[in-house]
Amino acid sequence: MIVPITALYAGICGALAVLLANHVLYVRLRAASQPKWRPDAALRVQANFVENVPLALVLLLLLELNQAPAAWLHGFGASLVVLRVLHAYGLSRFEGANYPRLIGAQGTFVLLSVMAVALIYAFFQA
Repeated sequence: MIVPITALYAGICGALAVLLANHVLYVRLRAASQPKWRPDAALRVQANFVENVPLALVLLLLLELNQAPAAWLHGFGASLVVLRVLHAYGLSRFEGANYPRLIGAQGTFVLLSVMAVALIYAFFQA
């Protein structure tokens, strides 16, 4: 396997994407017994995941192809998974602003920025 680290985190994120999609279905089917805000929140969790994770995985892949240290790649990949789980937990469990949601969302933006800067740096070091 040429990119085993990215493959690992892509697999984990793929499984998480399926769980989030099923959570949307579950909440929609039980909308009458759910708080009014929860169906929209479940959909937003999934949509935000789909919006941010593919770019993060592409950046991770490019870093791995550019031979970034394995420890960095695992740090980025594990951080991505933890941040997306925090965001999902915060947005689907609590109405309104909360720390897990904030840390998950803003942490993902920081992670994307760090990986992007690392790739730009790698370009100028080549």
